[in-house]
Amino acid sequence: MKESTAPKPIMDKRMTDCESEKLLQSLIPFRECCLAILCLTGLHLTVSAQSETEMMHGSQFMLDEIVVVGDRAESVLKKSTTASGVLTSSDLSTIPSKNLAEALSYLTGIVFVNQDASGNMPVAIVRGFYGGGEAEYLLLNVDGVPVNDLSSGLINWNLIPIDEIKRIEITRGGGSAMYGDLAIGAVINVITHRNYPDRNLNMSLKGGQFGNKGIRIDQNYRFDNHEIKLGGNLQKNTGYRDHSDFENNNLTGIYNYGLSKGNLWVNANYSHLKRNDAGPLTEDLLKDNRQQSNSLFSNDNHLRDQFDGAVNFVSSDDLNNQFSLRAGFRSYEQKQTRTLQLTSQLGDSQFENQNNQVFWSQLQYRQELGKIKLIGGLEIENGSFDSKYYDLDHTTVLSQGKGSRSKLGFYLEGKQSFNDKLGVTLGAHFDMIENSGTVSKVPKPGLKINQVSPRVGVHYQYFGARFFEGNLFANWSEAFKAPSLDQLYDTRIINFFGQEFNYSNTSLVPQESINFDVGLYQKFGFPASALSGEVSLTVYSLDIKNEIDFDMATFKYGNIMKSHHGGVEGSFGFYMANRIRVNSTVNIMNVIFNGGEYDGNMLKNIPRISYTNRFTFKLNSYVNIVLAQRFFGEVFLDDANSTSLPAYMVFDSKLQFKLNSMKFDLNLYNLTETFYNSSGYMLFDPFLQENVKFLYPSQGRYIEISIGYTL
Repeated sequence: MKESTAPKPIMDKRMTDCESEKLLQSLIPFRECCLAILCLTGLHLTVSAQSETEMMHGSQFMLDEIVVVGDRAESVLKKSTTASGVLTSSDLSTIPSKNLAEALSYLTGIVFVNQDASGNMPVAIVRGFYGGGEAEYLLLNVDGVPVNDLSSGLINWNLIPIDEIKRIEITRGGGSAMYGDLAIGAVINVITHRNYPDRNLNMSLKGGQFGNKGIRIDQNYRFDNHEIKLGGNLQKNTGYRDHSDFENNNLTGIYNYGLSKGNLWVNANYSHLKRNDAGPLTEDLLKDNRQQSNSLFSNDNHLRDQFDGAVNFVSSDDLNNQFSLRAGFRSYEQKQTRTLQLTSQLGDSQFENQNNQVFWSQLQYRQELGKIKLIGGLEIENGSFDSKYYDLDHTTVLSQGKGSRSKLGFYLEGKQSFNDKLGVTLGAHFDMIENSGTVSKVPKPGLKINQVSPRVGVHYQYFGARFFEGNLFANWSEAFKAPSLDQLYDTRIINFFGQEFNYSNTSLVPQESINFDVGLYQKFGFPASALSGEVSLTVYSLDIKNEIDFDMATFKYGNIMKSHHGGVEGSFGFYMANRIRVNSTVNIMNVIFNGGEYDGNMLKNIPRISYTNRFTFKLNSYVNIVLAQRFFGEVFLDDANSTSLPAYMVFDSKLQFKLNSMKFDLNLYNLTETFYNSSGYMLFDPFLQENVKFLYPSQGRYIEISIGYTL
């Protein structure tokens, strides 16, 4: 048991009034320069708009993009039967973002909160699913390789540097019919530059406030049918708050061999993550200094070393008949000291040493027979973890345990195009999961899960004109999420005034959902002008049963809730002469308890509305100016919906110069210096006999500069 002491005097890292005035004065020339550029942009557009005859053809429609994530095979986004979206390399180049999570925030249907002011500890919210940093409700694939942790299902959002990403695809809603467990909320596929020989050498340097600095380099070597790529990324910062230092390093090696009937890739990746946790603050601590850390969490830190290896073969002899095989393993060692709060002033701090190993393989066969496409596959996963908890001196073992999971899944999907306008998709995924484990060397009951996840989808082109094409889609599916090994066999024993308890619960069953989506993909354009655009709109409904959550009555995880998730998701794009692009997203979520004491109340930490706007001005082939806005609506911090966290709005911007192989980016985050709280929670203090609010503060204005060279 660790008792917190009064916060120590901490040097406030905020600027003095004099320093702030100097900074504002230094930014005046930059502001005037931006205004001048905007004026020149408008003048240039006025002169050139009339002379550009290819305006419609020059605009790139997202809806014309080929996506893989929805059906595990290439299909045109506008004819998809699922709610999908994409960020292209052009988008990723211009979005002001420091990491993968910030880039994903500009896709429809997913938003993030942060438990770290500098954005190093993001937590995803997708279609009303919020794990609070304890669980994920989505599956993340990187170049087709699943990266969710074996024991918890959590995602290391810092695994892939943002400069390494070539493209991002997302399909929202229950994806279990194609991907099995974990895909109950969404599936994200990140495609990196690693397997694409589109550049021989890439280098970049970054620097910014709060000790932020980074370097990245990768080099390609080609000879005959062979290609070798080596790369490395080093990043570190001191963080906006005290005790929030962060370091993330990655090393990558890839071998590609072009066969006569296919391609073979061998990938290896090592990552090293190190960070300190400043913890949440009470309202009184926030008023005193929002950049301080909470002394209750002064020992909290996280160290992770991970190694991934994979082999990937894709046949290429027949476009109508394709075979692919992937296999690999992932191993990581995680050492962390974590404090679990018991009261507002007391916490239980323990050091954990956990090791994970998982082996996986995927086989897929795809065949096209006229207007029928068949996709089938087999997935195998086998992994284990062992965990030991120590006191803070790392000498006395407090508890230990092991867990293992075996998964076998196979799927089959058929796509029938009746004509150019109408198509139907039918599919199902069959999962067999077996879990076993021990807590403090005591064997616990195993859990076997057999699950079938079906899906039916249809799309219809209701308008096929060249400049006004529209498609409708509808999708019904069932999805599930199995309890994680942590939830089943958590080895941590907590002592609270003589009472011992453990969070794990071996009687958990999978939570299940029934999902229904209906939506449209619409393009529009005006041949006689420079204007064009596109709209995607989805209305969805999810009914969840056996929802897994922490039960305060038993201090264990349990299947304690039913909930209903309904909402509207939209994305909008408006383009002018391929020089001005306006992209917007909106998410309206109504996520309520479906029974029990709080029937009809909103679930905690879910914003009823969130949206983004992104304005990209292309002055010429050298200069881009981007202004981005993010809005996150009010959320409740308790099930009774009596306490809420106010909405906030943030503006970011980017000024980008490109000249031949050189690129210069100036990113300004939180332009208006908005001080908000990203998330929080209520904790009942038995000594005070009242709820105490704990909040995660945001970062203030932040400037980052990067210089890149690509050959």
